Amino acid sequence: MIRYLCCLMVMLLGLQVQAEPLEGKLWSLKEARFLPVATLFDQLPAGGWLLLGEQHDHPQHHAIQTQWLQQLAKRKQLGAVALEMADQTQQDALDDALGRGKEVSPDELQWQQGWDWDLYESVVRTALDLSPAVVAADLPRDAQRRAYREGAPEGELETEHSNFMRDLLYESHCGQMPTSGLDGMRQVQLARDQAMAEQLRRYSTPERTGVMLTGGIHARNDLGIPRWLDRPLVSVLMVSIEADKSSPQDYIPEGLSGFTPVDYLLFTHAIPQQDYCAGLASQHSASSGNE
Repeated sequence: MIRYLCCLMVMLLGLQVQAEPLEGKLWSLKEARFLPVATLFDQLPAGGWLLLGEQHDHPQHHAIQTQWLQQLAKRKQLGAVALEMADQTQQDALDDALGRGKEVSPDELQWQQGWDWDLYESVVRTALDLSPAVVAADLPRDAQRRAYREGAPEGELETEHSNFMRDLLYESHCGQMPTSGLDGMRQVQLARDQAMAEQLRRYSTPERTGVMLTGGIHARNDLGIPRWLDRPLVSVLMVSIEADKSSPQDYIPEGLSGFTPVDYLLFTHAIPQQDYCAGLASQHSASSGNE
């Protein structure tokens, strides 16, 4: 009987460990273990950058960003905060709003309609109030169009990167993007990463750590901004948990050989997924009907 009870206890404990929820936990890919967020903060590079890769439409991601900015400011670690959501033509507006986060309007910031202000309001206001600088990091539209036609100004990376990004762009557009346009889009992605890396270099703060808020691909060590940034950095990818994935390793993204795609995974709750492919298909059908 004692042996039976011991075996039953071991089995139940094993099930408990297996079912341990991931939400809210930080996984180090290098150490293959969970770490407290405070440990990550202790290890952030002074004069470098923390890249937070978000899912743009996930409210919890923006809430976490706000909390982390507040915590880093309290620890006197917070340097500049850079935004993919603002292009470089908005820098003067952000400079004018520095220290006025609670009162500034999105119109004063020239906030672009493509980025839902309701999602970004809290983190932008927090950055304006707590950071020594808020950086408009993205490439302006006219420069993006030029990159599409003429190529990224700082050139390309290895062939594996080119092929991976071409496939990724095709899949992200649900297989409905003409293949003739993929290389131009890839050049825009390269040009944006190059421009954002240059902004991070320009706004690096000695003795403090800057924070870059951007999409997951831009934050990746193998694909995005880190490939062009000659500053110490830490990359964190925020990922939504999925019902059929119980292990942190299940969430490590496929990437390029020789790279750790990101330094950390931060697990957040799932949100209902929008069917962007259906939307693209309907747009394509409508445009075809108008031809």
